[in-house]
Amino acid sequence: NLRGKIDKNGAEENEYFTVSMLLAVPFAAASWLAVIFLDRPTLLLFGADQALLPLAQAYLQPIKFAVTLFVFNQMLSPFLRNDNHPELATAAVMCGGVFNIVGDYLFVFTFDMGIYGVGLATALGALINFFVIISYFFSKKNTLRLVRPKAPFTKSKEITVTGFSTFFT
Repeated sequence: NLRGKIDKNGAEENEYFTVSMLLAVPFAAASWLAVIFLDRPTLLLFGADQALLPLAQAYLQPIKFAVTLFVFNQMLSPFLRNDNHPELATAAVMCGGVFNIVGDYLFVFTFDMGIYGVGLATALGALINFFVIISYFFSKKNTLRLVRPKAPFTKSKEITVTGFSTFFT
């Protein structure tokens, strides 16, 4: 967190924000491709047997379209909190989570969509979370901008080393 440093114009913060975004794009794309093309082997690796595999694949079907949202939600939320708006990061998670709970009930019981409906509620919850977060970055309160970073490889290494433990958590 660079908030405590002397750099009051935010230039270095914006550089880290930009590099984080540049790191998130290929990571999101790789995650999306892995979920699309390696869904069956991954589900089997995580313990799905032949009886559970069709259910897991049905759940994963709508998630495939939202996997990049999960990556960006996790990447953007800390920047939102550090840009002095933790309440909006919390609201985003709450809105997405509440929709997920209500959506589970509606899609499973009201619309009789089964496990696919649970996946759909999860995907739409992630979309709502994303829209709440991204709305901030288009507001006048936002102080973060995409800029041309100095030493992007050094910053990438710092971001990766610092964020590695959080990624696993």
